[in-house]
Amino acid sequence: MPDSSVQEPDFSTSSSPPPPRKVALKSSEHTSLLRKLPGMRTLFSIILIAACLIGGGFVTWLVASMREDPKRAEPVERSHIVQVYQADSVTIQEMLTGFGTARAMQEVILSAQVSGEIVETIVPLKIGKEISAASFQTDVDGVSKQSSGDLIARIDPQTYQERVEQAEDLLNEDQAELNRLEQEQKNFTRRLQIAEKNFNAFISEYKRVENLVRQEIASPSDLTTAELDLRKYEEAKVQLETELALMPQKIKQVEAKRQTRRNELDLAKLEVERTSVTSPISGQLSKINVEKGQYVRVGDPLVTVTSKKQVEIPIGIAMEDYLKIIPRIAAGEYPTARISTRSTADAYWEGLVTRASPTADAQTRTVDVFVVVDNENSASPLLPGTFVTVQIEGPVYENVIAIPRDAVIDDEILLAQDGKVVSVPIEKTIDIQTIRILKDQLTPGDQVIMTNLDILKQGDKIKITEDSTQTLEDEMKRMQIPNFRIFPQP
Repeated sequence: MPDSSVQEPDFSTSSSPPPPRKVALKSSEHTSLLRKLPGMRTLFSIILIAACLIGGGFVTWLVASMREDPKRAEPVERSHIVQVYQADSVTIQEMLTGFGTARAMQEVILSAQVSGEIVETIVPLKIGKEISAASFQTDVDGVSKQSSGDLIARIDPQTYQERVEQAEDLLNEDQAELNRLEQEQKNFTRRLQIAEKNFNAFISEYKRVENLVRQEIASPSDLTTAELDLRKYEEAKVQLETELALMPQKIKQVEAKRQTRRNELDLAKLEVERTSVTSPISGQLSKINVEKGQYVRVGDPLVTVTSKKQVEIPIGIAMEDYLKIIPRIAAGEYPTARISTRSTADAYWEGLVTRASPTADAQTRTVDVFVVVDNENSASPLLPGTFVTVQIEGPVYENVIAIPRDAVIDDEILLAQDGKVVSVPIEKTIDIQTIRILKDQLTPGDQVIMTNLDILKQGDKIKITEDSTQTLEDEMKRMQIPNFRIFPQP
């Protein structure tokens, strides 16, 4: 469609073509070309936008390049305030700690060995009453005499005394029977001797009669009579021989019966002795189950006597601690133990670890060792039933350096040297409670950093606060029950 703004050419006024027509023709061609190529419009827009961006960036760079850079402050190196631990050479003994309840090494429950009524008791029959056992004493002449122990209780002995008398009577009867048999044996022996003489004599008489009959001096009836008499003598001799042969058996039976009676008598006497209740050990009454007038049966507990001379404390220790002391126990070098009722108590007792259990407890994974305390010369004896803390002397580490385990991080410690941090690696050694034992990895006087360990690194500047240096003694004070002790250095 022709453009309405185009004027008709006027050929009358000018023969040359006017310029507006030439321009209009180019515009029309350009419009037609754009309509024919729509992608060129998009390309043109992109080029235009890119030109704007480039121009804007150039202007920004130009403005920025004209500004002066701001002056920066010089960085200031900070110093960390720390607390340190003073490393010193010491000699330390490890103490193996355990807990247990003291018990008497000698304690006996006295029970009734015969039945009957309690007719007598010691006065007063009260807990804590001292009891003395029977003992042997030697006088100045070297003669030993036995002193009877204290009578604690007596059971009515009348019935048992009657049994003794009855057994004695039966034994006397058996003795009389034995005496009678022995006398009969003697009588039979004498009678047999006489019978043998008579028999031998009548044999001669019989032979004489037999010779007379042969000579027809005596009749056959005389020989028959002599033969009958000879048989009578022979029967009497045989009967005596039989009786005499039976006598040893009869005597043996009576002797066996008499031995039985003697045993019955001894048992009856023993029962009489058992009516008197005494203690085999010296000590104190710790439990009373009987009173005067009470009827008791065999096996009924009467009293308990406890000796305080020696007490024993079983304690369970870890297997690794057990291995530290068992060689000494096996060699007879019993480790010394310190016993106290509280960890901070001033009063304490000393004992010896004398033996160990042959088995370990599978549940607690501990081994029981036994500490013996001698109370005989103690002004304040350790009483049975007391719950105590026990510290056993363990290995000794000489000329070592002990540092707090809190100062060790990933097998490294930080030292304060010339106001800076120095990292020092350490090897895994021995740990005792909250400290670590080092042999030669540090030098006495080294200052081990204890604080700000999570932010400090090699070369950082540090400042040690005044009066903040800790020692091994300070570390011990923080422990409720220290598992080691320090020996003074020579």
